[in-house]
Amino acid sequence: MKVIVFGPTGGTGRMLIETALGRGHSVTAFARNAAAIEARPGLTVIVGSAFEAAAVDAAIAGHDAVLSALGGRPWRRTPICMPAIANIASAMTRHGLRRIVVISTNGAAETRRNVGWFERNVLFGFVLAHEVADKEAMERALAATELDWTVVRVGMLKNVPATGRVRAVDDGSIHEMGKVGRADVAAFMVAQLESDEWKRRRPVLVG
Repeated sequence: MKVIVFGPTGGTGRMLIETALGRGHSVTAFARNAAAIEARPGLTVIVGSAFEAAAVDAAIAGHDAVLSALGGRPWRRTPICMPAIANIASAMTRHGLRRIVVISTNGAAETRRNVGWFERNVLFGFVLAHEVADKEAMERALAATELDWTVVRVGMLKNVPATGRVRAVDDGSIHEMGKVGRADVAAFMVAQLESDEWKRRRPVLVG
């Protein structure tokens, strides 16, 4: 499968590239800075901004699926995920792609009630208010499309080796932010490219 990764230079994005290549996929990394991505067999790098619709459209052409590890920063109030996903979804529709798997946050939308007081009122109510609002807008935008999307909601991300032991649920039974390794998140996301189990669903992932 030919897969294009948005947000490939962060910790999770790098793991998505490594995991997808390891599973035999042909991978394209779409990034503003090609020098930030290590060259390796099977990997193509396209330089561009996810905010530029024409660049996204040209990059997506010829691919089979999309993985996104896009995310904002607490100190940046400019939305990242929503405008980027709007361009990505439009390009996918034009080029006949259907499968997209994106990362979001546990605590977004209806899962807010399941995290702790500090997370609800301080972390998401103040420190990360703009970032989580951006994630929620992204989720709504995807839900309004006819794409086969999966939104993977995660809590605290750890830089640890993959364990292969994660819990994925969307029934509200996880009552904490939770922690999960980036490698396990990447493995779960890449696995969804060839699975129907979580299509048009928003699983919360914990380790």
